[in-house]
Parts: sequence; C-alpha cells; structure tokens
Amino acid sequence: MRYNITTLTKFKGISEDLLASGTNIRISARGSSMYPLISTGDKVTISPEKNLHVGDFIVFKGDDTMICHRLVRIREKNGMKYYQTRGDSFIRPDDPVRAEQILGKVVRIERENVSLIRRILLFTYPALRLGRINAVIITVLINLRAMIRSANKQF
Repeated sequence: MRYNITTLTKFKGISEDLLASGTNIRISARGSSMYPLISTGDKVTISPEKNLHVGDFIVFKGDDTMICHRLVRIREKNGMKYYQTRGDSFIRPDDPVRAEQILGKVVRIERENVSLIRRILLFTYPALRLGRINAVIITVLINLRAMIRSANKQF
C-alpha cells in the first residue's frame, strides 16, 4: 500500500493526539534501525507512559516521522533533561531528544513468520549488548546470510 505525505502527516498527527490523551496505540513498524528486535511489519504497541529508563524503546517526534530507538542515556544540563537514543543496528547515537519530543515507549512487540536467521539473532541478542559492537555483529550476520543465499542459488 502506498501512502502520500499528506496521509502520513495526518496519521502522525492522530497518533500524537491519541498518545497525548493517554491512549495506547498499535502500529506497524518500518525500517531497520532496531533490527533484530523490531523489523518492518512487526506490530508495536506504544504507551504514553513517561517513566523512562535506560534500555527502554522510546518513541519520539522526528522532523516528519515518529522514531523508535533505544534509550541509552539520560542526562541533565541547565535544569533540562536530555535523552540520548540509538538504533540497535546503528553505531552512532542520535542527537539528544528533549522531554517534549517524547511520545511514549514501546510496551509490546508482535511478529509473525520469524525466519531462522532472525530467531538466532533474537536468541543471541542478550550477548550482543556490547554497545557499538552490536551493529558490527549484526552487519556481519546479515552479510553471511546473503552469502549463504547466493551459494544456494548457484546449486
């Protein structure tokens, strides 16, 4: 299904309004920044809860999107709280997020048809909590999967 920018802007606005009113929302995820824990097509439930801890998946306002990344650090500067986030498959952290940009946090992830390679990644994920090395390991595993697929096509 294709969405034009007007439709996406309206959806983002409705989602923000629902979260601001205290209502949980359930949406389909897009993108690979949180791979392997969240992939395109996974359903995520977002709660407007603002009790945030390092390690939570938070959803915040981007320029014209809603972004879901892991909270890696909370700091205070000049009486203002800043939240540092990073996509699990990214090496570098995002720019700090202010409290008013935060829409909520992910409280549930639902997925269907989990491939073998993704099951392995999800099973080994706790061992991958090595900071930035996580992105390198995931990249190597994805490249390995591509090599296996191309080798299978040759036979």
